[in-house]
This record gives sequence, C-alpha cells and structure tokens, in this order.
Amino acid sequence: MTNPIDDNSVRTALKDSDYGRVLRMIENGAFNEAAILTPAYSRVIDDILGEQDARLAAGTSLAVCIIRTTKLLEDVANRADLDEDVKKLAVLHLQKRIRQFALHLLPLDFVDIANRAVKNVEGSDNEEPRPIRPLRRKAAIPDRTRTTSCRRCGREGHQFRKCPDYVCCICDELGPDHLSIHCPRLDGRIVLQEFRDDEKFFEALVDWEHNHKTLADLELRYPAELSPVPETPASFTPSTSLTPLPTTPTMEDPR
Repeated sequence: MTNPIDDNSVRTALKDSDYGRVLRMIENGAFNEAAILTPAYSRVIDDILGEQDARLAAGTSLAVCIIRTTKLLEDVANRADLDEDVKKLAVLHLQKRIRQFALHLLPLDFVDIANRAVKNVEGSDNEEPRPIRPLRRKAAIPDRTRTTSCRRCGREGHQFRKCPDYVCCICDELGPDHLSIHCPRLDGRIVLQEFRDDEKFFEALVDWEHNHKTLADLELRYPAELSPVPETPASFTPSTSLTPLPTTPTMEDPR
C-alpha cells in the first residue's frame, strides 16, 4: 500500500504551501481574541462596528458577542464558589444566549432549506395530498371567571392574567394586564411563547419568573469578575508577523 505522502507527484515544498498563511491565521485569531476579551479594547471595537455598514458589521458584531459569551460561560463553569444548581442554571442561560446569536447568523433564506429538509424526511413530496377536513366550530366557552379561583392569589372573580396583586419580576409594576413576559423593558423580545392551555402556561410562566429572579439574585450576589486583562497586544500588521519562518523568501510569494 502506497502512502500518498511518499508519492513524488504530490509533494509540495513547504515554502510553496499555505503553511505560512495558516500560521498567520492562528496568530490573527489569538490577537483578535485578546482584543475582544479586553474590556477597554472591546468597547472601542463596538464603537468602530457601530459606524460601519449594518449589512457588513452585523455578522461581525454577532461573532464578537458569541466569543464574549463563550468566555463568560467558561468563567461560570470554573467558579468554585457557586452552588451546583445555580451554576447549572447560569450555564443553561448562557448556552441559550449563544444559540440565539448563532441563529441570527443564518441567512434569511435558511427557512427554505429547513422546509426542504422537513419535507424530505417526512416524505410529503411522494405522498398524495390528504383531504382537508372542515374545521369544527367549537361551542362558545362559558365565562368561568366568576367561579374559577385565581392561580396566583387564590381569590375568585378573576384569572391569573388579570390578577390585581400580580407584581412584574422585571420592573416591579403592579398588575393587572402586565405580565412579566410583556414588560416594556424587554424591548419586544419574546422570552416565553404563550399557549392556550392556561394551566400549562401558568406553570411555564412561574418557572420562567423563578429562573429570572434566580439569575438576577446571582448577578447581585456573585458579580461577574472581569477576566484577567491580558498583556497589551502589540500592534499587528502583516509586516510584523511573528512566524518563525525566514523573512525571505515569503511563503506566499516564492522567488
């Protein structure tokens, strides 16, 4: 059996390969990571990206946020002063944030790819279309608010969505008609999807509010420590590459 590396026909001199480019990419990655994770440089990076074209800077900004969040995730996982339950909750919260950032990096037409994948798996393209059954009209649901007790305060005459004793866990505003998941401070961000089953929705709402309060208490009790500030990275230019390769000839321009 012949090893392809031993074949003279496929040999490439190191100076003619992309090895130098790979080394420079590694050095650039280390330099970029140090700048992103250094608070002083990170703020300036945000200002610079804020002045650039949104179509080009949006993806870069999301990538920067992912790098920061993964570093925060590592810091939380390595903290020995946190309870295991609190640490687990914080890790799950940060993982969800990373997924949200990554989803925004997908192109707008990715939904078409997802739809094609679903159709291929379910085999709907090869099946005959099923007849659509007419929807049955549901009978009018009687108003049971006068006989149903509130799940939050236990009193009768209203449901938990209209509870006058409800207090928003985000802004401390008193209800009714102000669920925490609709708080204006969320800036329209959807944190919990509503569904028709009031019992299941109430349980999901209580769990989300509990998690939100726990994370808020965690930030107050254990403020995130800034990562050790790395040494100030030297100004990096292509002419000051740190590769240990000879200066002449260069890897990309063989002479």
